[in-house]
Amino acid sequence: MSNQEQLLELVKKRYTGDVYSFMDEGEEAKKTGNQKESALSKEDEKRIMESEKDYKAALAYIKDIISPAFMQVFPDKIKINNTFAKTFFIYGYPTFLEGNWLSPVINWDVKYDMSFYVYPIESAYIQKYLRKRLTQLNSERSINADKWLVNDPALEAQIQDVEELRQKLTRGEEKYFHLGLYITIYAEDEDKLNKIGKDIETILSGRNVLQKQSFLRAEQGFISTWPFARDELGVYRNMSTGWLSTTFPFSSSTLSHDNGILYGINTHNNSLILFDRFRSENANMCVFAKSWGWKSFAVKLEILRSLMMGTDVIVIDPENEYRPLVDTVGGSYLDVSLNSGQRINPFDLPLGLKDQEEKPGDLLRSAVINLLGLMNLMLGKMTAEEEAIMERGIMTSYSLKGITLEDDTADGKEVPIMKDLQDVLETMDGAKSLVTRLEKYTNGIFSWIFSQPTNIDLKEGLQVFSVRDLDEILRPTAMYVILNHIWNKVRSSNQRRMLVVDEAWNIMQHDDSAKFLFGLVKRARKYNLGITTITQDVEDFVGSTYGKPIITNSSIQLLLKQSPASIDVLQNIFKLTDQEKYILLNASVWQGLFFAGSEHVGIQVVASFYEEQVITTNPNAKK
Repeated sequence: MSNQEQLLELVKKRYTGDVYSFMDEGEEAKKTGNQKESALSKEDEKRIMESEKDYKAALAYIKDIISPAFMQVFPDKIKINNTFAKTFFIYGYPTFLEGNWLSPVINWDVKYDMSFYVYPIESAYIQKYLRKRLTQLNSERSINADKWLVNDPALEAQIQDVEELRQKLTRGEEKYFHLGLYITIYAEDEDKLNKIGKDIETILSGRNVLQKQSFLRAEQGFISTWPFARDELGVYRNMSTGWLSTTFPFSSSTLSHDNGILYGINTHNNSLILFDRFRSENANMCVFAKSWGWKSFAVKLEILRSLMMGTDVIVIDPENEYRPLVDTVGGSYLDVSLNSGQRINPFDLPLGLKDQEEKPGDLLRSAVINLLGLMNLMLGKMTAEEEAIMERGIMTSYSLKGITLEDDTADGKEVPIMKDLQDVLETMDGAKSLVTRLEKYTNGIFSWIFSQPTNIDLKEGLQVFSVRDLDEILRPTAMYVILNHIWNKVRSSNQRRMLVVDEAWNIMQHDDSAKFLFGLVKRARKYNLGITTITQDVEDFVGSTYGKPIITNSSIQLLLKQSPASIDVLQNIFKLTDQEKYILLNASVWQGLFFAGSEHVGIQVVASFYEEQVITTNPNAKK
């Protein structure tokens, strides 16, 4: 082996742990009688020593970079630069520990470090200790019996617990451990540090878990909670496997699906909320927030990200807020108003169900039922007699176009329009009042909006129906017609779709339109449809007969900032805790609560700069 190779080999051994000195090697050569000169020259040794010196100097430089400027140790805390730190250790546990008892600490919204040190104990050692302990307990019981004392329930419970543990250890069902649990908290000033310390004492004491500060051992406590794997406090308690399992730290609520979209950040543990609403019990969602609670912003962000996943989205837009989204990602923007050239004929027959052949008679019955609901909205609540007349009039209007309950097919046949129904009613006895009320939709101020053949078609991607320019009196009627048109399209295919109904309280004001929306919500799951209802008037929404059922049939709820006037209503409906109520009242922009089934997490909606420019609802935002 050459001198250079020997040099490399020695350097390798020195820095990989197989360390020995050149003097040791020389002494070993003398012991074996080898009188040869060392294989390395003095020059090579000098080079190695210089390299080692450079290495140690560089290592010290790295430590200097990552180390704090100073560290001051007090009896009860330490100060690192401008940050104070204090360590607590757990020294006592209650007789019974419930699962997930550490959850309030895990989800604690403060800066802290926590360390667990688990030391397995040999069964033979603990069995010997338990035998000794059982002997002591039995002796105490015998002494009490000799003194004719009443049995001590606590003593009997201890004996029973020790015997059960011995049996489980013997059968291998349990093992024994020593557990050390330490928590270090941080704050910028001493007052805040003391307040956080009192908070954690309150949290743990509420579960009968006893803790103390590491007085006179602040530095050791700090080191024990850092990732050095060095337990310098050495405070531990005995734990069986069952008890140890209750301390499992990864217990905070998470919502993460492999194929989901990003809804925001979980404010409980800073994890990502990646959620696929179509994997829930149903894909319906309710969104509640006060005015300027950024509810439309959150929903538009969901729309933008859902489109990237191949989901078609249909929106009923009451305030023309979704136009920039259509201009950016493409799609169709349909203006439903008196002055628009786009029309939907409410007399259109529904399309057949997917994977199912339906006779024209069945489709006609469905159309008549929907039209009766529409007439109750347009003409005001009809009496039973008027409803019977209207039903006959609608059936006659279809039959005059060659569409009857007995037909085999309706393909190629023209459907009636509103004016055709008026002409039929004018020939019927007792229909004068109906004709008078219907006339404004055929020849009056609202003419042509619902009395023309349909000239629009729902395509893939994003479809937005704008009802901003409709008179307030026409909005519920228009939304009813639009929803029915959308439903007829949705039920005929299995494409994944979302239907967003913004300002849904407009629909909930009228029983017929509210009932129709509730019907969609209940049946949407079967047709791969998720319905999102958005509202700021919580009391008006839930005040409807169908408001609360719509909420209960929605697996997902997004609650953003709320006003004090509506928070009690929401707390009653969603069974909010006082902490959740506080979060909603004091939430900042884009913050709130995200409920998915039984999972309740805090959410911070996050958007990139470009997403925000596209979807912002702030009229003062710069584009």
